[in-house]
Amino acid sequence: MTMNMTRRSLIRGGTGLAAGAAAGLGLPAQAAVAAPVDNPASVPGGTALIDVAAGSTRWLAGVANQDSSTTLQGIAFDSAAGHFYTLQVAGASQIAYLRSGSQVAVTASIGGDEHAESGDLCLTRHDIATGAVNGYMYLLGFGHGVSLGVQPASGGNPAYVWTEAGSGRSGYGQEFVRFPFATKTVLWTSHPSVQRFGSPDPAATSMTPSVDADHNILLIRYALGSDHWFAAYDLAAAAATAGTGTLPAPLARIQQPPLYKYKADGTPDPTTPATFQGFTSYGQYVYMLDGDPRTTTPSSTLTGVDKWAVHTTSFDLNGTANDPTTGYIASTHSEADAAADPREPEGMAIYTGAGAPRLCFGITNNSGSNRQFDLYYKV
Repeated sequence: MTMNMTRRSLIRGGTGLAAGAAAGLGLPAQAAVAAPVDNPASVPGGTALIDVAAGSTRWLAGVANQDSSTTLQGIAFDSAAGHFYTLQVAGASQIAYLRSGSQVAVTASIGGDEHAESGDLCLTRHDIATGAVNGYMYLLGFGHGVSLGVQPASGGNPAYVWTEAGSGRSGYGQEFVRFPFATKTVLWTSHPSVQRFGSPDPAATSMTPSVDADHNILLIRYALGSDHWFAAYDLAAAAATAGTGTLPAPLARIQQPPLYKYKADGTPDPTTPATFQGFTSYGQYVYMLDGDPRTTTPSSTLTGVDKWAVHTTSFDLNGTANDPTTGYIASTHSEADAAADPREPEGMAIYTGAGAPRLCFGITNNSGSNRQFDLYYKV
């Protein structure tokens, strides 16, 4: 979703919070940061790579979240249970109501009309077959919802959700957390059910998680100075460190390759970072989504920069399969949902309940007061 203070200024493809931007948001300025240690490159291999150049198939159309005033930001699947989850920036009217109750003291200086800056989110659980809402939570002060992860329910335990948290006034989470999904509840970041974890780097900011339940991997995207990095952890080992402030040694840690906007002639513009819209992983491979809303009147034919506005990119966490020049394996534009309006790509996740893994992403397709999205996939 396009915001006034957006990922266009804070989560550029391959860039993080610059010192000036951080100061403007009341955050600590980030000085130049030394590169992390060499990549351990120990994510187990053997997983088949999903071809990002494959055609896109529409799975669901006109999906609505619990909060109809905004659209999704991030998406994740609990394939075994037949659910998918979406995060969105919560609507002002919803948050004004929630903050008028017993939790107002948590962030007394933040009004309901500043929900985007305060990091208030709506988490919706959907039925995979129909997209219908079958559960929701509100998360106060968590972040922007760029990505999330879900550990499936098992052994009588509920599904656990991993999200960013601790946005302060930046609108973006500066740590990551885990909590059990409990429908029709409200959480704030200091709630007893919210589990906190250590940082992948002492200087890391803007952290967002993703979970690959099939391969037991927790992936964290975070900023170091003006760059973004990915750190992969054994999921069970990372979850066991809740409350200790120290993560286990990573399986992999690698800098995100640069992503750029494209010109009307289909060539990248190396002076303009892409607008990062989501990521996910499956095995040793990471998949990224970037793009912008359409600039022209809705039509089934995309022209000019709109034809090249949405891109999906793959790269190898272990580094061995990446092109030495670009830093990634493959990147291609997508013309999925050509007539959608505003046609902004949002969120990326893997679904594994239908045979071959599906690389899924959302496209916003209703710019009115009842915001909706279409769900697409590649195999």
